[in-house]
Amino acid sequence: MALRKMRGSRTYYADDEGLRQLGQGSKVAAVALTAAKRLAGNAQAAGKGNYEAAPSTVTAGWKNERRSGAVVRETTPDVRDARNAILLRVMKTMRGGR
Repeated sequence: MALRKMRGSRTYYADDEGLRQLGQGSKVAAVALTAAKRLAGNAQAAGKGNYEAAPSTVTAGWKNERRSGAVVRETTPDVRDARNAILLRVMKTMRGGR
């Protein structure tokens, strides 16, 4: 474990290895996929197109490492969903803003 002192802080030390391990863990992947499935389900209910969630990897961290994530995509596009920005509306509703 190599702690790195953060510039501008007297007491905080970053643990980049721990963050990398956390971001690449199976639990983080499961949580990201669960959230993506919920988003896809809500978009499916609100829109006309077909939506699906799938596991994905993202690039993050100081060294641009590959980490766990998920993606929501429209498998059968519908022009009305694009016009109405269904995914954006669903995300806004899910976070509590109406």
